Amino acid sequence: MMSRSRPPALVAAVSVVVVEVLALLGVLALYGVELLRGAAADAVGATATAALAAALATGLTLCARALLTGRRWARAPLLTWQLFQVVLTAPLVTGPLWPLAVVFVLLAVAAGVCLASRPVSVWVGDDEAAGPPVS
Repeated sequence: MMSRSRPPALVAAVSVVVVEVLALLGVLALYGVELLRGAAADAVGATATAALAAALATGLTLCARALLTGRRWARAPLLTWQLFQVVLTAPLVTGPLWPLAVVFVLLAVAAGVCLASRPVSVWVGDDEAAGPPVS
C-alpha cells in the first residue's frame, strides 16, 4: 500500500496552526505565572483567559492532527479560527503591539488561503473540490 505525500499547502497551514498554539500556550503561561505570584489585577479574568487559551490550544492541536490524517471535519474549525483571528487581531494593528498584530493577521490569512486551497480539499477527500479529471 502506497501512502500519499502531504501537499505543501497542508504542511504550511498546519505549521501556522502550530505557531498559533505556541502563542496560546505563551498566553496561558503568562497568566498562570501572574496567578501563582498573586500579581493578577483581576484573578477571575486572568483565570478565564488562561482557561480559554488552554481550550483553544487543545482544540487547535486536535484539529491540526486530524487534518494531517485527512479528516474532512477538521478543516472547518481551523478555517473559522483563522477568520476569528483576523477579526480579533486586526484592530490591534493601530496599537503599541502592531508588529505582532500584523504578523498574526498575515499568518491567519496565509493559513486560511492554504486551508481553502484545492490540494487541501483533495487531501481531505472533498471530491467536489477536486473538479473533473484532467485529460
